[in-house]
Amino acid sequence: MRIRQCLAVVLLIAPIAACGPTEKPIASGAAVAGGEGTISLEQGWSAGVQQRAWFTSFGSRLIPTAWLKALEQAGTGQRFMTDANMDALGFLVQSPTPANPDGFPLGFTREADATGREWTGLGCAACHTGEVRYQDKRIRLDGGQGTLDFDAFEASLVDSLQATLADDEVFSRFADAVQASQDQRTSLRQELGALAGRLAARHRMNAVDVPYGHGRLDAFGQIFNAVAVQFLGLPQNRRAPDAPVSYPVLWDAPHLDVVQWNGSAPNAGPGPLLQNITTAMAVYGSLDISRHEGIEGYASSIDFSHLDQIENDLYALQAPRWPTAVFGALDSVRVDRGSAIYAAQCLSCHQLSNRDEPKRELKAHVTPLDEVGTDPRMVRNFLDSVSDSGAFEGRKLGVVFGPDLGARAQTSDLVVHAAVGAALGHPLATVREAVGSYHGVIKTALDSHPDGYKARPLSGIWASAPYLHNGSVPSLAELLKPAAERIGHFYVGSREFDPQTVGLAAARGEHASAFDTTLPGNSNAGHAYGTTLAAADKGDLLEYLKSL
Repeated sequence: MRIRQCLAVVLLIAPIAACGPTEKPIASGAAVAGGEGTISLEQGWSAGVQQRAWFTSFGSRLIPTAWLKALEQAGTGQRFMTDANMDALGFLVQSPTPANPDGFPLGFTREADATGREWTGLGCAACHTGEVRYQDKRIRLDGGQGTLDFDAFEASLVDSLQATLADDEVFSRFADAVQASQDQRTSLRQELGALAGRLAARHRMNAVDVPYGHGRLDAFGQIFNAVAVQFLGLPQNRRAPDAPVSYPVLWDAPHLDVVQWNGSAPNAGPGPLLQNITTAMAVYGSLDISRHEGIEGYASSIDFSHLDQIENDLYALQAPRWPTAVFGALDSVRVDRGSAIYAAQCLSCHQLSNRDEPKRELKAHVTPLDEVGTDPRMVRNFLDSVSDSGAFEGRKLGVVFGPDLGARAQTSDLVVHAAVGAALGHPLATVREAVGSYHGVIKTALDSHPDGYKARPLSGIWASAPYLHNGSVPSLAELLKPAAERIGHFYVGSREFDPQTVGLAAARGEHASAFDTTLPGNSNAGHAYGTTLAAADKGDLLEYLKSL
């Protein structure tokens, strides 16, 4: 993808921004504002930063806010945004706070378009905030793995919009709720139909045979379709996004040399900007490749004014420590023994990270597919995706920099072109602010995409079940078993935690979805490291992993 070369033009216009002073960090055990009894752990964020991170928009525009508040669930007569419906879909429900006056679930964002109309979309926190529950205690995990069933959410929203259009009584209630006059209702129905049509087309474009379930998404596959199919208008480029991965934890991510499960994105320089742009485009952002703005860039809905703050907040985020007040104290003797086992079995791939070093620079180890042995579909889909370039043919990979794109190109290169174009389509002062949020990381050269998966530091590993890139192993205890002995069917989505096995509780729980490791893309094979240890040594290693 030649990311560093192609984004060099963006970097040249951007000074380094300094982080301002922060408020006092949240103390472990403090009540979550709007969380109805949920507690936070100390992760380096203040209460103000936490609320900002949960509800800040990066340009995602899903539906007008007034419409979302008025919309009914298909066939129920109940509002779409009820706590019960949102909880079932995997969102973390919240009561109103100053940052979230409507009491939307965590991760729902609001922003106004050029006409002043307010839109609601999804932000980082919808997928990257976790919660674990144990003995009636609920612990919020900033930057953790969410349990959102993205596919079910989108399908439910489409169904509700279409049901509103199909039933005159439902539409009348909707129109009353948004305060539409009688002479506005024909145009309202037309506009509602247009939105329903766009979202239904998007949902069909990303249809898969194996449902993602709670806590997973094929983000790369959906980004590829957004650019190569939707923005370019080329339906022949459509490819099923059928390699879902767990929402990765975000603590330590800004400090790593590479990010993404396959280690495909260098994190130095403007790398985080590219990643944030592509995320925004895939999560209900817009890009108009027919409108050139700025330095030969493209018009988009991306909100660059917030990207620097989002990146700075994530840079300050720390991994959560094992909450002894809830789960009990660790056995220091077993932790010491486990530390020696970790050094022998794990350290060569999983570097240790000091959460208290604010400018830590971390290096990930990309393990080849044939060595790690885990499900290859995510890596193969990324490497093998080639698309027609359409309107991008003959344009430079970096818009104003790099080689020309041919009639067909790696889909990842088309995504880079679109992302750079979106950046250059905005005022330079705004882009400078966004790029200026980058921080010092280890620079790595990537001439081609690695054929493997990234091993990152295991800080906070206790709080990031299920395990492996595709979420196919429910606990660390299961991961230390040989693949043939690992559980093949379990449930995800309930958030119930088991401190003994360090991961998902065995009970099905409420609103859970089944995970079948025999289905394509769901294999729990591979990662045989530590599986031959004696039972006592495995127990000591687990105790040490809890301490990270």
